[in-house]
Formats: sequence, C-alpha cells, structure tokens
Amino acid sequence: MKKLAAMFVVCGVCSMASAWNLWTGTSVLARTIAAERADGETEDALAAIPCLGAFSKDGCDGVVEPLSYDVVGCPDFPCRTIVVKEAVYTTSLKTSGLGCGLICESACDEFPDARLKMVMAYVLRADSCCPYRGSWEGKWELTTVDGVVYTGSAHGTLGVGTNRKSQCPVVDDACENCYDVQLTPDAWFVGFEGSFRGTRVSADLPADELNFTMDGTWIAAPDADQPFRLPARVSNRFDGVSITYCR
Repeated sequence: MKKLAAMFVVCGVCSMASAWNLWTGTSVLARTIAAERADGETEDALAAIPCLGAFSKDGCDGVVEPLSYDVVGCPDFPCRTIVVKEAVYTTSLKTSGLGCGLICESACDEFPDARLKMVMAYVLRADSCCPYRGSWEGKWELTTVDGVVYTGSAHGTLGVGTNRKSQCPVVDDACENCYDVQLTPDAWFVGFEGSFRGTRVSADLPADELNFTMDGTWIAAPDADQPFRLPARVSNRFDGVSITYCR
C-alpha cells in the first residue's frame, strides 16, 4: 500500500515539462524501433512478447570465500581501503513461500529453486570511523533444479543500509541505519545488498531473462583487524521477476 500511495503522489505532481519530456522520449524510441524494423535484423526480437513471472527466494546457506586480500592507502588522501580482487559467493536459492496479490491471491515465487555461484570483487573502507562499508561487483551463474542455466552480472554495496529512516514524507521505512555494520562478541554483521540481471544460456533468441535485487547479512568472524580475510557466512533475500518471451 505504501508503494501505491507513493505512485499517486508522484502522479499528482507530474508537471507539463515532465509530460513533454516523456512525449519526446517516446517519440525518439518509436523512431528507433521503426528504424530497426526497416533494417530487418531485429524483427524477430521485436515480435517477441514478454511474460513476467514472480521470483522470490531465500539464500540461507551462503558462503563467501575471499581468494585475495590487501589493504592499501593513498599518499595524498588519508584513507585505508581493503581490496579483494576475487572472491567466490555460493548459495542455494529456496522459495520464500510467501503470498501476494492486490485483487487476487497469488504466489510471490513462481521460479524453480536453484544454485547461485558468483565471482566477485569488492572494496571496503578500513578507516577507524565507520569501517567496512563498501561496494562490490561480480559475474554470476544460476542453475535451476531442472538444469536450466542463467548467467549475468551484478553489483551492490556492503555495510550500507537502504531501509533507513528518510526525510521524505512518503517513505516511512526505518528498519536500519545508513551504516549497516554491527560488531558483537560472536561476529561482524554487515549489510549485503545488490542488483542482478542476466539471461538464460541458450541458442534461442530472444533469451529468457532474470532481473532481481538482493539484501541480507554478511556474517564474518569477530577479528577487528581483518574480518574479511577468512570465509564468511551469508544470509540473503532475493526478489524480482523472470521474463519469458513468446511469439
């Protein structure tokens, strides 16, 4: 309901300038599509019709294994940065089992369970104030239980919380702080968020697609000096859509 209310607010304040930009942008897109159709090479792709399915998974048994680890600094800028050029993240994706629906009841997940593997690189702030917030990027492969393979790219943040309290009146989530890192006697708990996009590995064109986001927690050993040198446990949520093309 919050998203629906926000949509009404945005629609209500839409200006004539925005409408003009939308019209001109659509005109450019229409001309581009017409040119592609005239060229003839993309006619098959344009004839494909996308059908969207629900994607909602939990990854509770994830592990990240860093294969390199370095701490660097800049001579002219007071910073220390942890750099991991290669790490491997693996997890099983199991259905969330939740339901959804605005005018009818349906399932949040309509996609087969799968295994996800990603090779990633990341950089983390190593300074004493607000350490271990950073960013990452990677290439991933997802294999469903029935053997269908998807590959793609992803990127996101570590130690950064986006479900924080906002000064915008229509955003009322307040689940976490902008700095999403906690240290307990047992472990470091670091927020892990990102966006994934990929396609099915197939000779058929156009290929099916996956587009989903992720958020959860990276759990590292409570070593204050080098908490990301050793393997870490990861628990995440993955939600988005699968796109199947038909004619």
